[in-house]
Amino acid sequence: MIRFSPRGLKSPYSRIIFGLSIGDIIQSLNAFLGTFAVPKGTPGSLMALGNTQTCDASGYFSACGVLLTIFYLLFLIYYFMRRVKYRVNPQKFAKKEEKYLHIAVWIIALTLPAIVAARKEFNPGRFGTICIFQPYPYGCERGDPGDEGYVECTRGESAPRTARVFGAVLGCCLLCLFVLLLSITCHVYSIERNLTIPAGQTQSTNDAANASSMNNVNDAEAPNNAEAPRDEDKSDKKESLTRSSVRQSLLYILSFIVTFTVPAMLLANPNIVDTKFRLVLWMNSLLIPTYGIFLILIYTRPKVKVLAEMFPDASWFLCFSTVITSGGEVPPAHELKPPENLPRMSGEDLNESGVSWNSDDDRSTNGEYHAGLRSSMLAVSRAGGWYAEN
Repeated sequence: MIRFSPRGLKSPYSRIIFGLSIGDIIQSLNAFLGTFAVPKGTPGSLMALGNTQTCDASGYFSACGVLLTIFYLLFLIYYFMRRVKYRVNPQKFAKKEEKYLHIAVWIIALTLPAIVAARKEFNPGRFGTICIFQPYPYGCERGDPGDEGYVECTRGESAPRTARVFGAVLGCCLLCLFVLLLSITCHVYSIERNLTIPAGQTQSTNDAANASSMNNVNDAEAPNNAEAPRDEDKSDKKESLTRSSVRQSLLYILSFIVTFTVPAMLLANPNIVDTKFRLVLWMNSLLIPTYGIFLILIYTRPKVKVLAEMFPDASWFLCFSTVITSGGEVPPAHELKPPENLPRMSGEDLNESGVSWNSDDDRSTNGEYHAGLRSSMLAVSRAGGWYAEN
């Protein structure tokens, strides 16, 4: 969706979300295919079709996907902080910070799992459903060599220690996420005390400022042909920008916590499977694949909200599907089609609304905001329909 949107990967925000999505795709595919990668003949595994090498690969991609996800989420919240608190513009951030952070994320995410795989610490779990940080055979790390029933480990003797280190890394990343979010939140409340809405500012002016800020906080790029904001709009835009950043940051963090709390517990203490195996298995199977859905909903949420405010007669699903089919952006007016559940406007209604749909300026915006475009869309909304010429 991001890759083929009109603006594609032109903004730091879209590039960070794209990297986050790659991590989610990797770990989601592995959650589905990992069961088949378990070595054939593993006790308790009914769908094991692989061997030691496929188990290593499955464990590698699982760890790589989780690291990419948490690091890119941390990257995203850091970007929000730089944009909101320090007012770093997207071009400066991309030139001086972004590329180095992308490189660091990928080096760490690719290297650490490779080290674990080289140490032979990816092995089947107790019931052979996934390959995780686990000694092999299962239970070999327990007891002393002189104990009755003692089994010597043939692979991954230090896997439990590595699992705890991996869990600690995830925990530190989550702590950093909350520190960054707290920093943004404190900044928001500090500037709100100094913000006032100028007298005489109309509700339509507030709506326009909020819509523009909602778009800019996510894609972080104002249209090149946009007019400079008027003085009375600045405080409103600043407030909307900071509030939107806090909301988006919090939603991304909460979605990660909901999705990965159980897998993180499993990595930190693999023995939890002994007593809570079925619960852990079901929660992993249900939650991990939903993270991609959370990302789509959160990424499109501000754009859907803007479109819903422009067209109050449209359903949430209609606005959501329009944003999705437009590459995750609010589409320009000339791309909108009249849905069946909204009345088509007549030529007389169009003339009364004062809408010009054939403006070259509108067609050159490539999905980005400018004042004339939004005024036209609002005029159509007030007239009671959603219409665009073919």
